[in-house]
Amino acid sequence: MFIELLDLLRCVNAHEDTWLVASFKTVSNRFVLDGTLGCPTCSAKYPITTGVADFTAGADLPPRKTGEWAATLEREEVATRAGAFLDVTEPGATVVLGGSWASAAQELSLMTGARVLSLNPESGVEESETVGLLLVGSEIPVAPGSVLGVALDASFPAGIVASAVKAVRAGGRIVGPTAIPPPSELTVLARDEDYWVARKAPEVIKLSRAGR
Repeated sequence: MFIELLDLLRCVNAHEDTWLVASFKTVSNRFVLDGTLGCPTCSAKYPITTGVADFTAGADLPPRKTGEWAATLEREEVATRAGAFLDVTEPGATVVLGGSWASAAQELSLMTGARVLSLNPESGVEESETVGLLLVGSEIPVAPGSVLGVALDASFPAGIVASAVKAVRAGGRIVGPTAIPPPSELTVLARDEDYWVARKAPEVIKLSRAGR
């Protein structure tokens, strides 16, 4: 994991938001190959092994359920779909791609200039200065409201959609599988037999009437 990407990560336990403290064992060209991320609030520890940060806390990974659509598409096309669905038009923004979507992390980053966190990526997905690889269960380890969008496939438990809603900033988008109903607080923009695309409510700015 590239050192600068570590600042994006947070503890998955329920408490106030805080950065994680990193302890490095092996670093090469600013990539952390082996080390530990520790939470100063609850003392949870998350290992980094061969560049992959593990936030599963010892739990088994969800079983892989690669959709037929992903198996028949080139990574560039998956990246194009992810970029369009999530409206990734802001260079330097952070997006999260999970499961099958994560296969196109590098391509999406190159197309848009975004930083991409790949959750439970398939083999062959490589990290870079703008792509980080993570293993997760039902929580996305980022600060609330810190990412532009999240795309997840059916390999994740339903609870992770609630985590995605928390992670996405106001006005951001979430792509989820039809097997998981979109939360009521989201506005569904489109759907097909495999996925729905929804938007989190934009921030409401109250205008005060000027005094006379």
